[in-house]
Amino acid sequence: MTLLCLSLCAATTAAAQSRSDAAAAVSLQFTPIAALPPLATSTIQAEVQQGVALGLRYGYLSRSGDGADANNLGISGILPVGLGATVTLTAGFFALTCNGCDPGLMLGIGADRRLGDLVLGSGRDGSRVQFALNGELGYGQPQGTSLGDGSVMSGMVGIPISLISGSRNRDEMRIVPFVTPGFGFGTLRGGDSPSGSAIMIGGGVGIYNRSSSLAFSFGFQHVAVRDAGTMVGLSLVLGGR
Repeated sequence: MTLLCLSLCAATTAAAQSRSDAAAAVSLQFTPIAALPPLATSTIQAEVQQGVALGLRYGYLSRSGDGADANNLGISGILPVGLGATVTLTAGFFALTCNGCDPGLMLGIGADRRLGDLVLGSGRDGSRVQFALNGELGYGQPQGTSLGDGSVMSGMVGIPISLISGSRNRDEMRIVPFVTPGFGFGTLRGGDSPSGSAIMIGGGVGIYNRSSSLAFSFGFQHVAVRDAGTMVGLSLVLGGR
């Protein structure tokens, strides 16, 4: 039995879970959208990115029920697009913790853009809540076969909401928490090609120093489908300052 069928069958055995819910969870979790932790981009941090940045990402997916856990690795190129916007290109693979499960390829392209903010304090040093818009398209090959044979396609849109502190000292360590409510959808290509959609919730904490080219972020991504589990992970970003 193929890996794709195993994953779908395991998901559909969960009580009160429809076939479309299972298709949404599998397609999102086999692509960078829900297989890798969200990046705390310069858009989310309310910074201006000066050049191309490189992100190294690790995600661990713990699935409840009969689903196998997964260890996922990815590398992302983060490109600035004007002020307050970025485009991200991602390639990586996922590896399920089950006998006979081979690593699978996954690819993604995403973008985000700053929308506005809400000032919390008074004066120029007041903290604020910032709102942005992001989206991503993903592709995965759970079997490592040719395109269209056991592959998955997915997409998502979200509203990243981040808390920006008032201090802007260059040599000061900065911590930016953020949360991203969103909507995801996907389809399994092959057979009768089931598809589905689901609410998503992601977020994390970005940690960086404006004078350093090295930044960290911890993140999570959850597909709101029964027994889908939650992915948690770490990202290391180089450059862009």
